[in-house]
Amino acid sequence: MAESRELKKKGFNPVLKRFNLSIPSECEEPLLGLAERLGVGAFSSPQIRDSGRGETDFIYTGETIVSFVASTVEQNTVAIEKALKEWLRDFSLSAEALTVEEYSDNQDWMAGFREHFKPICVGETIVIRPPWEDQPICREDAITILIDPGMAFGTGTHETTKLCLEFLAEIDPTGNYFLDLGAGSGILSFYLMKRNAAGGVALEIEGAAVENMRKNAALNGISDRLKMICADLGSYKPEMAADGIVANITSPVILEYLPVFSAWVKKGGWGIFSGVNSTNAPMVKEAFAVNGWLNLKEKIDGDWHGFYLTHR
Repeated sequence: MAESRELKKKGFNPVLKRFNLSIPSECEEPLLGLAERLGVGAFSSPQIRDSGRGETDFIYTGETIVSFVASTVEQNTVAIEKALKEWLRDFSLSAEALTVEEYSDNQDWMAGFREHFKPICVGETIVIRPPWEDQPICREDAITILIDPGMAFGTGTHETTKLCLEFLAEIDPTGNYFLDLGAGSGILSFYLMKRNAAGGVALEIEGAAVENMRKNAALNGISDRLKMICADLGSYKPEMAADGIVANITSPVILEYLPVFSAWVKKGGWGIFSGVNSTNAPMVKEAFAVNGWLNLKEKIDGDWHGFYLTHR
């Protein structure tokens, strides 16, 4: 960052590159794994179309756009592009699936995305909407979560987020202290706090996502009750055991860290997990059993699996 500021002083305007890959949804998880290995910020935009039944009803097309965002000053964007092309070849996908966009450092590269972020309903009791959109017609007792996506760290449209929210709607978190691992924009934490959880920690490794999460927490009036931390799972040490844990993260991360964060939850506590695709679901379910989790319910949306468990 310091180098970027010095270059600005000399009249050079750093450039952000956004690599967009349009892929089948079942390839999303391994592509996000590549982003983790490259140390690149990434976000997903599942492709949806209007079902024709109502303004908040959508149908998933089976395609997802995964975007990698990198700085030409601070990262080797040539190497990143090469790695993405190799990944496409490895998965027998067309090179045309990759497009590249450039933005000056002071350009609002999220403007186009915001134009398409509309209110959505998850089930009958949850509304997710940006602050610039009107409240959709829904049940009077529906809980509204306001999200300004910033760098698009979760807007509630992804199947894995919806699976987590559907499970969370089935539990009573009143008085609970929870951990939200891989919190993104904070949607899951915000919902728990609005359901009368006593408090919690939203843990996220991406600094930009945590900054955006704090802004969204203020929008939802819960900044004073939710602790938002930028850290990775390997270095985080919880202050106390949690009543429950929610983790919308990839299968490799679950498999690697499940023995660690299982110890962070009280016996008899609840766990809600998603981010698991059909290929990895059997391995993840086996890991749950080995680490003392009883699988109470499993839901599937497209290629994605969600789990509601209790810690034995």
